[in-house]
Amino acid sequence: MNRHTATPFLIAGLLVGVSAIPAYPLGDTPRLSVSSSVEAVTVTPLSVLPKAPPEAGERDLCSQFVVTPRSNAGRQVAAAGWAVTGEARAGRFQAVSFAGRFTQGTSGSCEIAAGNVGLFEGEVLRAVVYTRKDAARSIGRVVPFGADALRLWDGDLLPQPLADLHVEGERGLSIVPLAPIEAFCDGRSLVPNVYGQTVTRAREALRQLGWKPIKGPPPEHPASREAALIERGVIEVEACSGTGFGFCSYGYERPEATLSLVTVGDADDPAVSSYDARCRQGGGTDPVKR
Repeated sequence: MNRHTATPFLIAGLLVGVSAIPAYPLGDTPRLSVSSSVEAVTVTPLSVLPKAPPEAGERDLCSQFVVTPRSNAGRQVAAAGWAVTGEARAGRFQAVSFAGRFTQGTSGSCEIAAGNVGLFEGEVLRAVVYTRKDAARSIGRVVPFGADALRLWDGDLLPQPLADLHVEGERGLSIVPLAPIEAFCDGRSLVPNVYGQTVTRAREALRQLGWKPIKGPPPEHPASREAALIERGVIEVEACSGTGFGFCSYGYERPEATLSLVTVGDADDPAVSSYDARCRQGGGTDPVKR
């Protein structure tokens, strides 16, 4: 649903001489070992942070996607004129996701372009993650993903996870495809990667990992979307919105956790757009909402 090709302003700025905020020469410290096995995503050792592009689009209308920096690294990024969209720790690194252009969509959505993730040690920039110039998706935000990993989400109007970033030892960073399974509740609850799958396929994948559907409320009208989904056997549908992106919500459970799943679109068998696992009391630490 990306309406504009994502432009990596950060790298372009370096190449054409946009003013940069110096950090320190790469030769002063051991160089990072970086790699990416995701074709659209690149990670590059860098020690300078260029100023943001002069045109930020509709940033003021998309303020709900911009966060107030909590780290010194995040404040450094904001001072350079970028919009900070997320902060997270991974091993020794402080990650800051930031973007340069915003376009408002419908139903409170926004498209985020010219997105990047800076990896800092303290206040010192060590590397930047960005999407290739010909990529259809830009980076929107970064969230924690385990002890030494991060998950990169795209900046589409309906965001989806793009790739995972892993810290490899003391000096390694790697971009890898999305993990097929995510662990919650101290590893006792496993959730399969069901993003983009139809709800009927997703519920089967969840069932195989021990998740049971929670029967939803009876539909208010026999011709409603909820009634149609129940007719297909999706008894766990809770509610569907009648406007906008056509979201529907569903509930599942395991002894130690509950799972809320959301689909998008008005298809008979809509596709998964997000999920949110929550540990029951005593079942472990609640994860960050996806």
